[in-house]
This record gives sequence, C-alpha cells and structure tokens, in this order.
Amino acid sequence: MDEISQLNRRNFSANHRDTIVILVLVSFILIGLTVANWRLTSSSPGGNDFIPRWLGTRLLLTEGLNPYGSETSRLIQEFVYGREANPNEDQQLFAYPLHAVFVFAPFALIENYNLVRAIWMTVLEIGLVIMAIIGLRLANVRFSPWLLGGAAIFGLLWYHGMRPLINGNPSILSALFLAVSLVAIRAKQDLLAGVLLALATLKPQIVILIIPLTLVWSLSHRRWKLLSSFFLSLLIMLIATLVIEPGWIPQNLNQIRYYPEYTLPGTPRSLLEVWWPGWGLIIALAITVITGTILLWMWANAWRAPFTVYLWAAFGTMAITNLIGIQTAVSNYVAMLPAVIFVLAALSIKVVRRGKWISLSLASAILIGLWVLFLTTQEGRSQSGLMFFPIPVFLLVTLILLRPKTKGLIKIIRP
Repeated sequence: MDEISQLNRRNFSANHRDTIVILVLVSFILIGLTVANWRLTSSSPGGNDFIPRWLGTRLLLTEGLNPYGSETSRLIQEFVYGREANPNEDQQLFAYPLHAVFVFAPFALIENYNLVRAIWMTVLEIGLVIMAIIGLRLANVRFSPWLLGGAAIFGLLWYHGMRPLINGNPSILSALFLAVSLVAIRAKQDLLAGVLLALATLKPQIVILIIPLTLVWSLSHRRWKLLSSFFLSLLIMLIATLVIEPGWIPQNLNQIRYYPEYTLPGTPRSLLEVWWPGWGLIIALAITVITGTILLWMWANAWRAPFTVYLWAAFGTMAITNLIGIQTAVSNYVAMLPAVIFVLAALSIKVVRRGKWISLSLASAILIGLWVLFLTTQEGRSQSGLMFFPIPVFLLVTLILLRPKTKGLIKIIRP
C-alpha cells in the first residue's frame, strides 16, 4: 500500500511539474509575442478599427462620457487624425452595441496606446490560431505537428486574418466567440455555448443569420439550456447597459444608419450598382433570391438533424450572410476561417486519390491568391470590392458539394 501511495505521489508530482513547465513556456511565448508586437506598434501606426472602441470605453470609464456622444466622437477623431474628421473620412464612431464595453474594459484601463495595441494584437493572434485549430477539430482529422503548424500559419497569414489583425478589428474576437460556441454545442456544453453566442453579438453582422439557425435547431432538439442561456445572457447584458446609458439603443442605431455614408460599399447590391448601373441592381436581386433559397434549403435540412448537418448549415449560413444583401465588411470574413479549414480538411479525406495534394493546393491558392487579388486591384489604399466574393462563393460551392447526405461527409465530421 505504501508503495502504491508513493507511486501515486510521484505521478502527481511529475504531472504537476509538467503543468508548471507548460505554463511557464506559454507565458514566455505570450510575453515574447507581446514584446514583438509592441516594437511593431511603436514604429508602425495602425489599429484604427480598435481605437474607437478602446478610447470610447476608456472615456466612459474615466470621464463618464457617452460612447455615442458627439464629445466622445470628437475626441476619438482628434486622437486618430489630430483634428476633427472631414465629412468624406471615416468618422471613427463607437458604432458597436454598448455591451462591447465589457470586452474592452480591461484594455481601456491601459493608457499607453502602443502598449495596449500590442496586447490587443496578441489576443487577436491567439484567436486566429484557436479558430484554425477549431476548424480541424470540427472536421475530426488526426492532429499532427505539421498539420497544426500549417493551420496556424494559414490562419495568421491569409488575407482575411492578417488585415483585421493589422487594423485591430474586433471581428476576430466576435468570430472566436462564435467558433468556440460551435465546439461547445457539439460537446453539449449548452450553458457555455449560449453565453458565447451572446458574446458573439459584439459584431451583430457576423451572427445575424447564424443565431436564428442555432435557436431553431436547438428548439427542434429541445435543448432548452442552450436557448435559456443565450437569452438570459443577452438580458443581463441589456439590463447592465441600460443602467450605464439608458438611451444607447437608438443612439447606436443612429450611428449604424450613418455608417454607410462614409464607408466603402458593404453589400453586393451597392457594389454591383457602382460597377454596372442599372443591371447591377437586377444581378444583386438575383443573388439575393438564389442565396436566400439555398439558405432556406440548408435550414430545412438542419431541422431535427444531428449536429453534423447543423454544422454544415451553420458554415453555409456564414457564407450566405456576406452575399444575401446584409450590410457587412470584408473584415468580418475572418469568421469563416474555421469553415474554410474544415472544408480543406474534408476535401483532403473525401477525395481519396491525391486528396491531400488537392487540399494543399487550394489552401495555397487561397493564401496567395487573395493577397495577389488585393494588391492588383486595390483602389488607392482601399481594397477593391472584388474582395467581397471569392471566399463566400468558394465556401458555399464546396459545402453544397459536401452536403450531409453525401456518405463521405458524415464519416468525416461524425461526432
């Protein structure tokens, strides 16, 4: 008995020592990454998508200013431009739901912008890596160092990850909440999934369609805990924000209505009308009808279906969200990272002959092709509207080809 006790103590001590080593190693990596980011932020300006939310939250916490107020907007503009913004410039409005302040509060406590931007970049970089790994996890592929490393590099360097990372766009964090919620739903951790899904409303454009799908699917499976967790989380955030600023909802909606006036076109309709006046509207309406029909077909298939079919419909919904006509931005496309990784992994398994090479070729084409398209079509310092189409179209086409009734997909993504 004493020998067994001693053996158990040695095993516990060894495991405890390994845990400490891992924690120390991870801490050094995070510190090193943050220091590298700090050097970058100190020498290279940027992070303009982060500034209005960080400074708006900071002004709320330190001076009690309304994040949607004209005084706050003026101070943010002066921080960005050194003056008030011109009518044709980005107005640097807070523009997010007020519960975003709960996410930005820890960062708003840091006054030094270069330092806080470096820390924010570290958080976003971790988020991109985690989302890439989630894509592999949802596809149930066997992990290997090469596969994990390749997925992480893809997530960090592909256009729709790198651009919001440089700009400090919170879309990465919203996408991370959504991706982790999918894993929680599969694991039947419904309480956690509901909270994460509510937090993903940090950027409502990302989840505006996937939330109804998730709620309807949960209802069909009587997963009441997921439904109640989501609505209760939203209710708590709503009550808390109304206490902070009772009139924030109409103020936020007013900033959202004003947003398209000073930004690039954010829907296929607005883009196509610029490219082809007259015909552009007809083409855009056709795209809306086609994608809307596909969306309903996917949702109908997901009703009372297993998680594998729901996941397929969720990924398809992510793609359609950016094509159907809802105001969006290319920075939100990072939410499709787990779906793209998932599809590439699925193709490598489904296509028996040379499947891995086909998947690797597609990954390389996406990684390099998007940057080439951006560099060859950019308009001044702005991205071309062409960047709106490749990834949603690619994802939607491949998901239709890999629809759940195909025997191979069920084997690939079975729980």
